[in-house]
Parts: sequence; C-alpha cells; structure tokens
Amino acid sequence: MPSSENAASESAGRRSSILGNIALLAISLLLVVGMLAAAEGTLRLLHIGDPDASHSRLAYQQIFLPAMVPVVGSDGVARFQTVDPRVPPQTVLREKPPGTFRVFVFGGSAAAGLGFSPNVTFARHLERMLGEAYTDRRIELVNLGIVALSSKQVSLLIKDVVAHYAPDLIVVYSGNNEFLEISAKKYAQVHATFVSRLVDLVAETNLSRTLNRSLHGKNQSPSLAETDLSQADLRATQDQIVQDVKLSREEIAEVVDDYASNIDGAVKAAKQHSVPTLLVSVASNWEWRGRSDLPEDWAAKVAGADRAVTDATYAQAIKVLDGKLQNATSDEERYELLFKRATAYEKLGNYPAARKDFRAAMNLDPHLRRALDSANTRLRTIAGTDGVSFLDMITKLAARNEHEIVGFEQFYDYVHFTPKGAIWAAAAVFDAIQQQGILPKPVAFDTEDYVREQTAKLDQLQNDFLDVHQWLGVGFGLDRIHSRDLWKYDKTVLELEKLVEKDPKNFRAQVYLGNALFFKPGREKDAERAYRSALEIENNAIVQKNLELLLSRPTPRA
Repeated sequence: MPSSENAASESAGRRSSILGNIALLAISLLLVVGMLAAAEGTLRLLHIGDPDASHSRLAYQQIFLPAMVPVVGSDGVARFQTVDPRVPPQTVLREKPPGTFRVFVFGGSAAAGLGFSPNVTFARHLERMLGEAYTDRRIELVNLGIVALSSKQVSLLIKDVVAHYAPDLIVVYSGNNEFLEISAKKYAQVHATFVSRLVDLVAETNLSRTLNRSLHGKNQSPSLAETDLSQADLRATQDQIVQDVKLSREEIAEVVDDYASNIDGAVKAAKQHSVPTLLVSVASNWEWRGRSDLPEDWAAKVAGADRAVTDATYAQAIKVLDGKLQNATSDEERYELLFKRATAYEKLGNYPAARKDFRAAMNLDPHLRRALDSANTRLRTIAGTDGVSFLDMITKLAARNEHEIVGFEQFYDYVHFTPKGAIWAAAAVFDAIQQQGILPKPVAFDTEDYVREQTAKLDQLQNDFLDVHQWLGVGFGLDRIHSRDLWKYDKTVLELEKLVEKDPKNFRAQVYLGNALFFKPGREKDAERAYRSALEIENNAIVQKNLELLLSRPTPRA
C-alpha cells in the first residue's frame, strides 16, 4: 500500500499533468485562433473573399455572371446564350447584324412569369409584337427576369448586359422583392441560437467565403422551393416570417432608398453605354388579401347584422370601420380595416373610394411582397432626373378594368400576371417603346388588334396549346390559370412526368411534357424523347415544328 505521502505526491502529479495539458490545449487553441485571425486579416486586406456585390442572405438571390456565354450551334453560327439555370435557354448573335433590334428585360418573378410557362410573360408577347410590327428587322429579345431577384441583383445584371451584349433597349420591371433579405435577416435574429449565431459569424468571414468558393465555385444553383425563404435551419414560409418580423417605417424607407440607388446606378450604367432605358412602375393586385378572401359573412359580423348581407349591411360596416380606423394603433391593423372598407365600397359601387382604400391597404400590407407606391414614385423621379423613359404600368392596367381597379383580371395572386395580364402589360410596353421613338412607327400593325386576337384565343381555349411558343404550362388543368398557387407550373410538370410514365400513349401528355422540358436547361434530350414519342402516336405538324426548333438550338449548356 502506498503511503499517504506518496498518494498525495501522485495526486499532485496528476493535477499538474492535467493543468499542463489544459495549458497546452489553450495555447494551441490560441495559436489556431491567431493563425485564423491573421489569415482573415490578410484576406480582408487583399480583398480576397469579399462578399459579392449581389451578396444576399438568401441563397436563391445570388446571380450568375456573366449573364451570357459564347456558344456555337450545329450551323456553325457564333452566339451568346443565357447561363443562369433559372431562365430558359435564350440566344443572341455574337455579331449583331445591321437593323437588328435587341431588347433585354429585367426583373423578378413577375417578369419571369412564375406560375406558367415562359410564354406567359409580357416579354414573350412583346417579342411577338415587335416581330409582327417589324417584319423587315431581326428581333432579339432576352428575358432575364429571375424569381426572387431584388434591384440589387437586377442592377448588376443590367451593368453586365449593357457592357457586353450590345442591347438596343433595356426594360426594367423590378421592385417586388426588396424586403425579402431584410425580413429573412430579422427572422433569423428572432430565432437565433448560440449555434446559429456562431455559424452565421463564421459564414460571413472572408476565409469561409474563400474556402467555399474554392470548393463549390462562386454561385450554386438556387432553390426555389416555397419553404426555402431563408437559409439552413432558418427556413420558414412567408406567413411565418410575417408573423415574427415587423419592419418600422424607418426601415421601410431605408429599403426604398436602397432600391432607388440600385435602379439609378443601373440607369447611369446604361447611359454610359448609350443604351436606351424604359423604367416600368411595378403593378400589383389591389384586391389581394392572401391565399383566401374575406369570408362571406365578414360584413355582417362587422356591422353586427344578420347573416343576410345587403347594401345596408355594407353601409353600416363602413361606418363601423371608419370609427375603428380613427382608433387604429398599428399599420397592420389599418391594413386589414382599409381592405375591408375598400371591399365594402366596391360592393356598393363607390369605385373611387374603393380604389383609394385598396391602394392604401396595399402600401400597408405587412407581407411587403408588392412594390410600394413610394418606390414607384422614386422610379418616376429617377426617370425624370436621368432623362430616360418611364411607363406607368399601374395606370395602364387599371384602364383595362371597367372600374379601374387592378385586381384578379391582371394578376392570379399578388404580383404575378394572368395570361391576359401579360398581354395587356406587353401592349403597354410596346406602346411606350413607340413613344420613345427608338423605332419607326409600324405601318401595318395595331396594338389593340394584337390584344383582341390573343385574348380571344384565351377566351375560346378548351385545351392548352400544343405549339411550344404558345403553351401556357397548365397542361390538362385549365382551372390552374386562376389558381393562386405560386408553384403550380412545377406541379404541372411533375404530373405530366407521372402521366407519361403511366400511359406512354397519351399524345397530349407527351407533347405537353416536351414543351415543359423544352424550356429546361439540360433537359433537351428528354424533351426530344417526349416529342418523338408523341409523333409516333400521331403525325402532327405542330409537334414536328416543336421538335425542329429544339434540334436547331445551339450547343446545350453543360
């Protein structure tokens, strides 16, 4: 048995060894931290790993530059082709022939046509109108509308395009996504944990960005899933973010200031390269309340009346709402009250009052997913100051409605165009281009004739179009035209894939699937397979033309 003196000595030795190991570990950690800090400092000094100008907390707001890359088709012709995987393949000739009119359209999901095929965009209809009006010219139109982009990324795309691809006109329709990033940031702060704060801190270092870019490249294909509104474990739906995030009027004003600065920078870049610009005010659905409308008995509940709703019920509801508005203490409360009063005014036929309240409510919408009037006012000011053209799309779309209320005729949800809305928007842009004087007045083309012809096709529609350049993207569900689901197009494509797998002899399903994949970068072979399968079932001239267009496309992107 060791003596107590030996035991004490051994215990002291163990403590000394443990303390020594702890000290060694601490010194090692300090050395590692010091080395990392030195590396971080060096990288910052050399500006290696600095955040991109387009940097956003949201992964899907990153952009790919350059916007287009050189390709050579099977015909040996050199072209530029879009590179971003979120847009359908589009090309322009690398050597622009004399007399060519080349247009680039910029914006977010409203410009991109979220919810439908790329045909249901004002850009696509504008291209058709220009082609019909100027048969003696080569028309090239590239739609760089990309889901979720804010003016920060749009501005960078514009600067790249005007510097490298010789546009004759740029059309800017941007403003719905300005609050996405700040909302996600504030949501993250509300739900932050020690671990998430540490992860964010590391992710925002130049060292982390440098390592990430060396391993994965500058930008990765973004996710467009509805539940991917913020990164990693901070994912949440729009409604969840709205519940937990409230922006002050000062914060909103700051975002509008940033928006104006971004657009102004883009306009100045275009002017520097002598590229004409058309700034378009961003319209939205004033009648939008959310995924569901007010319940049928809302007015009766407000008025304290029976369930039977009459004009007198709405009149009484307005009086009650007047009083509540005087005592409202928050913008969110005013939003709901104004929307209800606007609805009551509309029911009673007092359309001027309804327009006023609907628009006021829109500007107080806590979702902040619609371009505010304050932003559009700044847009008009920029156009006047910088000497570029401005189109008041809000007024133009309102004029298409009998009561001048921008609503569900123009948009299927809060900002995304219906097929008719896209036609009307294109007509407004076409007329604005005529007013710019960039092109001579067309001799044998009338804008309203085009509008009547295209809207009549929609009114008579019994099946989605077979023609790939007419196809709406609703497949067998025409009721989807007015569905408020943002992701209905993606669901249509998935359903078509399953339907073809189940029944390969379904002619229309094969054609529709070919049309969908026609617009998907990297899915050219699958589109060809679908078209050929359809032609084996039925020898159809339209489908044959679709296939020829697909096969004539320049070298697919890797």
